[in-house]
Amino acid sequence: MIFKFDFIQSVFFVKGIVSKGACLLFWLTVVPMSVAFAQDSTATVHGCDKSFANKAIAFVVELDPITEMLTTLHTVKVDSTGCFEVKLPLEETMPVLISFGKYSGVLYIEPGRNYDLFLPIYEDKTVVDSLNPYFEPIQFFFKTKSPIVPELTDAIANFDGIFNHFVSQKFSLINKYKYYTKVDTLAPFIDSLFADVNNPYFTCYKSYSMAYLLALTALENKQSIIKDYFLNRPILYQNPAYTVLFNQIFKDYIPYFADIHYGKRIVADIARAKSYTFAMETLSNNPVLRNDTLRELVLIKGIYDAIMGEQLPYSSCMQTLDSVKILTKIPKHKEIVENIVRKTRFLSEGTKAPDFELVNAVGDVVQLKDLQGKMVYLSFININSYTAPQELMTLNMLSKKYKEQLRVVTIAIGSGSMPKIKQFFLEQKYEWQLLDGTNDTGLAKKYNAHISPTCYLISPEQKLLQSPAPGPNDYFEYYLIKVLRANRIRELRKTN
Repeated sequence: MIFKFDFIQSVFFVKGIVSKGACLLFWLTVVPMSVAFAQDSTATVHGCDKSFANKAIAFVVELDPITEMLTTLHTVKVDSTGCFEVKLPLEETMPVLISFGKYSGVLYIEPGRNYDLFLPIYEDKTVVDSLNPYFEPIQFFFKTKSPIVPELTDAIANFDGIFNHFVSQKFSLINKYKYYTKVDTLAPFIDSLFADVNNPYFTCYKSYSMAYLLALTALENKQSIIKDYFLNRPILYQNPAYTVLFNQIFKDYIPYFADIHYGKRIVADIARAKSYTFAMETLSNNPVLRNDTLRELVLIKGIYDAIMGEQLPYSSCMQTLDSVKILTKIPKHKEIVENIVRKTRFLSEGTKAPDFELVNAVGDVVQLKDLQGKMVYLSFININSYTAPQELMTLNMLSKKYKEQLRVVTIAIGSGSMPKIKQFFLEQKYEWQLLDGTNDTGLAKKYNAHISPTCYLISPEQKLLQSPAPGPNDYFEYYLIKVLRANRIRELRKTN
């Protein structure tokens, strides 16, 4: 059986069409169903294809809609027959990126569902691809066997295709000339095509998509869109159409709000007073931000944009975020603040090293926390790199010479290169930890590991001591001796 995948060609998130009240109505009627989901929220994903035998598959999700940081939810090693099964504990429907080889497939997963996937023929990245730091995987929407018709992923894939085609043809007219006539004709056409799709997630996806299009055409001003689509409505952290509209409407909101007569204090609230309470009070002057939860998320988003755009002093922004973290009653907002801190202090020395969960050369899952107790010299190496054999030779020397003080760990990068580097380890009788990072795109971004070698020195408490650290053949041993000497002096001072 030949299976044809519909590839995502456009950079636009799809925006959809539905009346303003429909999405809210769906959520109000669906709330009681959450009890059923809570009883069995685990989703099961499995698939079989001989070309996947002994390969690794990574399940990647977005941590939050503001930082847009990715994390690997689970990594699974496919068995020798090409089959795998993974159980994912989910509290709500969300898009999951399933990455393998040169592909990344999108599956919208609902809690409690069982998904049997159609798998494409597995293809590794070429050597050129694996050495290219700007390589982007081919993306597609997954098809499932025995789907619930209409399947959510299928509905969104079809919707995206139609809308992306429309936007690609009309974007310049919509954006530049506020060309809304065609937008009006698209609405009933889309509604008729998807009249049989009653999934509440999809309904909201369409609703917030249409709002995004209205924002482009300026058919409604910012205040009207906030009132109609955000005020007193659930915050849909896992719905891309909602989050794209939210990020668009509230982009750089602090300087925008400061230009309004009732928002002039907002800059002083953050830059001078560093006060969560003052900032929330000032934002409440906007009548469409009366909802505390929405207002707090707008504040977090505004501070994040102010940091990234260098609009306000970094220290003031961080102190205000610290207050948000302490005072918020919403766990998701606390999580977002923590992600902002991690991202804006990205790989700074003294901060916690990003965690990972990878499969080693013998098939065991290894996490960073498993490596506590010694300093860790973490090296990302692509075996296809010209310098890789010499670097591995030096790592072998370091692993033996400093085995009491240092744990050498190598993460293989470059899709499809794990079998080659694994064989090289066997031939050379290398015994330090080798982990398979060839399919974990999120990890490469976390550690900015786009070239080989990329190295870090991590403390026994899993803090970054050197970020990045010199490569094995770039006098790393010299810097290591300095660190060991400093540690020894501190120990002697403690005993005295």
